[in-house]
Amino acid sequence: MAPDKGIGLTLNIPLRNRVAQADQVRAELEYRQAQVRLQQLENQVRIEVRNAQFDTRQNRASVDAAQAAVDFQRQTLDADQKKLAVGVGTSTAVLQDQSALTTAASNLVSAMAAYEKSEVEMDRATGLLLDHAGIIMADAERGQVTQMPNVPYVAARENPQSVMPPAQQPQ
Repeated sequence: MAPDKGIGLTLNIPLRNRVAQADQVRAELEYRQAQVRLQQLENQVRIEVRNAQFDTRQNRASVDAAQAAVDFQRQTLDADQKKLAVGVGTSTAVLQDQSALTTAASNLVSAMAAYEKSEVEMDRATGLLLDHAGIIMADAERGQVTQMPNVPYVAARENPQSVMPPAQQPQ
């Protein structure tokens, strides 16, 4: 009989889970990309809000200037009408003043429209558009209006009904 002898060998080789490592690296990369996209969106929103603020201020100044031009043209027209009444002025000057007043009034309307648009853009950029208009998202989702929106220069209808057509009944 042969003697019982034996040698034992234990070999520990760490097997790396390369799939898990690759998934982790990919996830970290996607996370960093998402952070960069978020930062870009935040920067874009800041720029939009600043631009909207600038446009609103500039358009408000345009309204003020256009209003001053209308006031000036009214005064000029009044003065020339008084001159015409006492025989010192001419009807041509009065007609020119009326034309200038009409142009100034038209410019005022355009400036006011631009200002209102910039106000709406400011509300959109800041995310307050629906709140300022009194629009309730739950109503919009249901397609039924429980409270009339507060939209400037828009009159409410006499009998407000849902804008959405009635639901089709299955047959």
